[in-house]
Amino acid sequence: MSDTNTWQIRTLKEQPQLADVFYPQKQRIWPGFMMRDPYANRLWHPYVTEIFDAFQLYLVNEEQLPVAVAQSIPLTWDGTMEGLPIGWNDCLVRGAAGYEAGITPDTLAALEIAIQPEYAGQGISYRMIRALRELAEAHGLQAVIVAVRPSWKARYPLAPMERYARWQRQDGTPFDPWLRAHWRSGGEILKVANPAFVAEGTIAEWEAWTGMEFPDSGDYVVPETLAPIQIDRAMNIGNYVEPNVWVHHPITTRRLLQD
Repeated sequence: MSDTNTWQIRTLKEQPQLADVFYPQKQRIWPGFMMRDPYANRLWHPYVTEIFDAFQLYLVNEEQLPVAVAQSIPLTWDGTMEGLPIGWNDCLVRGAAGYEAGITPDTLAALEIAIQPEYAGQGISYRMIRALRELAEAHGLQAVIVAVRPSWKARYPLAPMERYARWQRQDGTPFDPWLRAHWRSGGEILKVANPAFVAEGTIAEWEAWTGMEFPDSGDYVVPETLAPIQIDRAMNIGNYVEPNVWVHHPITTRRLLQD
């Protein structure tokens, strides 16, 4: 078995080929509907892959192949609950707009942490969170904010995210493994991000993505979604609005301003 401690973090700026090498893995990790966010499709290139290439972190193994990625974008945040972006896609909008306006960012917004499934349970999630915090500190930013997609929420799609985010284990730690990883890494669970992600497609597209049929209009629970999707057969459209959970990782002594 490989020693993951010897693996190294590389940025897309250092090794521009990493994005293309890892992309087939992302298609394995995420369901097809996760690739349909209109903001991500419009802004990912050039802002993430070119302009902010120094903020895209890849964990590479001894063969220099990427096994995980942590993607992010710098933006401005006033430290208040009200000032948070709507969701992770709004982070892209704010980061791009701030760059075009020449505004100096003060916060790093994580867009994605993706790990090849066969490397789960080896502490890589903690390493990628730590790498994002170190990246923010190196650039003089005051915080990392993350619209976390809870890893077990798809098991409980009918539970409101507001309640799910507060579920705890007997030891008082967050119930959800991904929220727990952020919490143990120094993150503070703030509030629900909704909508954090939106996907829209035809009935045929949703049937291809999910392997299900939708014979009537209405709400459906489908694999890998965190909430039901809405099917409208008359309009030939399926709509999915996903909530996430905002987590704040303070980097400096600046305190989060409460309501």
